[in-house]
Formats: sequence, C-alpha cells, structure tokens
Amino acid sequence: MFKKIVPILLIIIYLTGFLISFPYIFDNLFGAEKTDSIRNIFEYGIMFSSFLVFNALLFKNKYTTVIAGILCLLLSINFLISVSCFLIYHSGFNVGMAISILESNPDEAMSMSYMFILPVILFFIFLGMVVYSVNYLKTSVVKFDAKFIIIALLWLILPFGYHLKHTYVSNKGGGKMIKNVYYHLSDFNTALNIQRDINEIKKNIPVFNIKKVQPGIENVILIIGESERKQNMSLYGYSKKTTPYTDQQAENMMIFDHAVSPAGITNLSVPLMLSSIHPDEFRYRYDKLSYNIINLANQSGYNSFWLSTQASARGITAIASMSKNKKWVNGYDEVIVPELKNVIQKNENKFVVLHIMGSHPNPCNRLPPNWSSGDLNCYDSSIKYTDYVFNNIFKTLKNTNSVVIYASDHGLKIQGDKLLHVDSKESTQVPFFVWFGDKVPANYRITGHESQQTQTTYIYPLIMKYMGLEAPQHYKNEGNKYLNLEMKSMEYSQLPE
Repeated sequence: MFKKIVPILLIIIYLTGFLISFPYIFDNLFGAEKTDSIRNIFEYGIMFSSFLVFNALLFKNKYTTVIAGILCLLLSINFLISVSCFLIYHSGFNVGMAISILESNPDEAMSMSYMFILPVILFFIFLGMVVYSVNYLKTSVVKFDAKFIIIALLWLILPFGYHLKHTYVSNKGGGKMIKNVYYHLSDFNTALNIQRDINEIKKNIPVFNIKKVQPGIENVILIIGESERKQNMSLYGYSKKTTPYTDQQAENMMIFDHAVSPAGITNLSVPLMLSSIHPDEFRYRYDKLSYNIINLANQSGYNSFWLSTQASARGITAIASMSKNKKWVNGYDEVIVPELKNVIQKNENKFVVLHIMGSHPNPCNRLPPNWSSGDLNCYDSSIKYTDYVFNNIFKTLKNTNSVVIYASDHGLKIQGDKLLHVDSKESTQVPFFVWFGDKVPANYRITGHESQQTQTTYIYPLIMKYMGLEAPQHYKNEGNKYLNLEMKSMEYSQLPE
C-alpha cells in the first residue's frame, strides 16, 4: 500500500511546486478563471505522470538508466527553484530571477548558501521520491506494450501540441507558449535570449554629447504604466471616479492632454520611449538601444535603479540591465512602494524607473483579493488600484526634491467587451503627466496643461531637462512616427481610428 501512495503523493508535491511558482493560477481557482486554472493543473498532472512512466521504461534497460537519472535530477532542480523562491523570497519565479541566477558569481552564491539549507533538503527528498516512484512503476506497473509507450510519450507530445494551438488556433498571450513538465525551462530560455540581446547592445558603447546647464533634481522617478487608457481616467474627464487621488494632485502637475504612444504593444513602445532609437531604425539597428535613458543617467552622475513588478521582455530588460541597481518584485503593484522608500533614503542624485503591471490583461488579476472596487468593472478597478499606488508614491515623495513622470506604455481599443492590442488611434491615447515634490526648485516646477498632441517619446528629452542637462532642440517625438505590429514605421496620421 505504501509503495502505491508514494507516486500519488509525489504528483501532489510536484503540482504544489508548480502552483507556488505560478501563484496566479492558484488565486484564479477562486475567481472567474477557475476553469482555466483547473485545466492547467490537470494538464501538468498528466505530463508529470507521463514523465514518471517514461523514466520507468528507461529504468528497464541498464544503458538508458543513466538518461532517466539525468532527467529526474533536472526535474528535481526545477522543483528546487520553486521551493527556493517560495521559502526565501515568498514569491513565484520569473524571468528576472532567471537572469539573476545566470548572472550570479560563485562569491554571491556562497554568501547566500545558508538560505538554501531547507530548500536543498526538500530537493533531496523530492529526488528520492522520484527515483523511488520510477523504480516502483518499473517493477510493479509499467510494461513494454503500446498502452504504456503512448502514455510515456505524452509529456513530449503535449508541449508540441500546446505550441501549435497557441501559434495557429488561440493565442491569449501574444507570443509562443510551450507548456512543459520542466515549467521553469521557458523562463531560462527567455533569459538566455535576453542575455544575448543585452550582450549585443553592450557591444555598442554609447558616447553621449551631453552638457550640464544647471543642477538637476535629486530624485527623477519614471513610472511606466501598462495598458492604461486615458479615456477611462477621471483625471481626463471620465465620468466614473477612477483616479480620485491623482485628481487631487492636478494643480501640482503638468498634464499632457493629448499624449499618444509610439507603438501598440509594450515590447515596442517602451524601448522607443526610453532610448533615442527611431521607429525607422528599430527593425534593423537594434544595437542602438544602447543609447538609452539609463546609460545617459549613468554618465550624468545619477545612480540608476530599475524596480519592476512586470516579467522581463526582450528590449525592455536589455535597457533595464544597464541600471546599476535592478530588482524584479513579485506581488501586486503596491509592493514597489517600500522598494522606492528604501531607494530615496540615499543622499545622492537618483534616476528610478518603476515598471508596474497596471491594467495588464487580464485586469481582474491585477487587484489584491481584499481590494474593494465598488460597482466598477475589472478594467476600471485596475485603474483605481493604480491610482491608490500613486497616492502612496506621492505621499512618500511629497517632502522631497523629486519629480515623478508617468506614462502608460500604450492604451487599448475597446471592441464590444474585449480590450484589444491593435494598431489604432484609440489604442495609442495614454495618460502622461509630471508631478512635483515640495522641494523641487521653482525653475523646474512648471504645471498646467499641454494641449498639443505629444508622443510619449518626449520622455527622453524631458528627463534630460530634469537632470539639468541641455536637451536636444529637436527630437523624434516631433515627427510622431508610429511603429506598427509588423514592426514597420508609419505616419501616425495614417492610423485608423
């Protein structure tokens, strides 16, 4: 009886590791997307069971036992990553953490080794249970016949099937998706691709022609929002009170009434906002992303920080990697406020980027469980929650020499009950404003409304100004070129409504 219980218990432990790595799946078990969560748990359970059968068949031959041992060891390392993140960082795993692991050195690893004592013990227990279960299946259950061979191959076949479905049938995430029994593999694969991009960008060493014309503001804070439509913000005249705290700060802001994004998705718009690369060059001169606001800050006497609640993405993480200090934080957006409090205590000039989840699809998932939304729908509630985070940031910075620049990466087009990432003027209309701390010098404190259409790439010369640098007389925002989803540059005026 005990022998039969161990494989069942092992499957439960494996799925527990999966759920603590992707906590949103567990959270959704009690929400509107519980069907998707149940399906995910079932699919990974099937793949893991197939994996055990596959290795049991390999165990039957002394020459393939070594292969099975390696596969089981790698799976146990996958589990070790899950429990380490949960026990040490109290969070799931993400690409940012994968990059940190790949970039760590032996000294760093040794200095943190004491924190991994319990995870390593659990790793060996898990590995022992895997080997025990595989050996039990080999001797008592699994046979070399068609039925068991088909079962054994499922863990290899299903990821390929998921990829085809995600590519050609249904694509919720905007990119390829391969579910795999080694569920952290995709994070490391993405991290390796990002590292290659980063290395290429780093080869192109920027030399900035900068001129200091006056003392800069001590804390220059840039908040990059996600999928926030200005049309749904009471700050911009929306009928529902979605931004009550920001509304109260309007007299202490420069508000851009007609701001537009340079692209319709994050991976295009944010690199265009943060670097001097032109939409015409984006497809062919990716290395020019090295001419970005982080490198500019580093060369201008500012200590640079990148704090993010978003998962990593190609060009964005490449720019973030240039920061002297960078941290990816798991949790709802409010967790970034304590990180900011720690940063501003330093007595030095600082440039800080806060990259938040905002209203990223699905907006229902951006709200803490205890968040009271009243009669607002999930999207409007996510905007109100972002406003709540802003309120905490404004309180933190009120009595300081700080400027906060906020812009969303892009908006969304509403079509029926769907929020779409498409090339349209509607989905480029974004919030863009500047807020000032009490100790900002008068020569920088320019408030009011800008009525001219302004592309958010204006953030680059604006930050130069707040750092006390001479900003370029002309910049790419004046041309208002738009980079569409086919990565082709076009005139903004030619976009459909």
